[in-house]
Amino acid sequence: MSSDLVGIVARRFKDFTEPYLNEPGDDFAYRLKVDHTNRVCDIATDIASASAVSPRVLLAARIAALLHDVGRFPQYKRYRTFRDAASANHAALSVRHALRAGMLADVPADLRRLVLSAVILHNVRILPSTLPADTLAVARIVRDSDKLDIYRVMIAHFAQEDPEHPEVALDVKRHPTAYTQAVLASLLKGETGDYRHIVWVNDFKLMVVGWLYDLNYRRSCQMLHDLGYMDTIFATLPADPQIIALRAQITDHLAHRLANG
Repeated sequence: MSSDLVGIVARRFKDFTEPYLNEPGDDFAYRLKVDHTNRVCDIATDIASASAVSPRVLLAARIAALLHDVGRFPQYKRYRTFRDAASANHAALSVRHALRAGMLADVPADLRRLVLSAVILHNVRILPSTLPADTLAVARIVRDSDKLDIYRVMIAHFAQEDPEHPEVALDVKRHPTAYTQAVLASLLKGETGDYRHIVWVNDFKLMVVGWLYDLNYRRSCQMLHDLGYMDTIFATLPADPQIIALRAQITDHLAHRLANG
């Protein structure tokens, strides 16, 4: 039954996105989100399976992963950006359009609530501490999975000397050494960065580095370590004393998470 439900929702997601993929000139943006969604679902399955969660949480996380970015498609079609601050909250759009399209039809009501809660919460800066245990677990799995794939997407984007699609990194300004002090200051305090402070491409790189503080599962940290994403990103940041201090702090934090779960 679990695999059947995931397969049904996956087919509905495919039906929903198919017309967008045929939009002239916009196929890259939409294909980016389709491929991202499929990888996030795979990562969520991996994290949940390795983390001894209940079958109900595993199922909800897989479905929520499929639906977490549904709103990106109408968002980009209308606003031509993935930047929520300049358009609309894509998580809220995801809930609205998933329901409108009937993507959760036949999904039991209690499971549907878990899925929708994880979708609406996947892009908040900090999760509420009062969430029910299962809701918190599903939201955490989806958030970790989303971040882990965005690391990969952003590293590929940063590697381009003159990116053809600047919308991937929210159209930030490119400069080899410039970054915003407020973004770095948050990370040095052990906090995640704030999208509202991002101006430069290095700000986005720092923001991604700071996501480590918000990873919830040891498996997520292990994947981050094994894929070498932090070393890859730091190799592209300016080697000034503050960045060097941050790298040491991040390296210690990741080692601690791996040792202590």
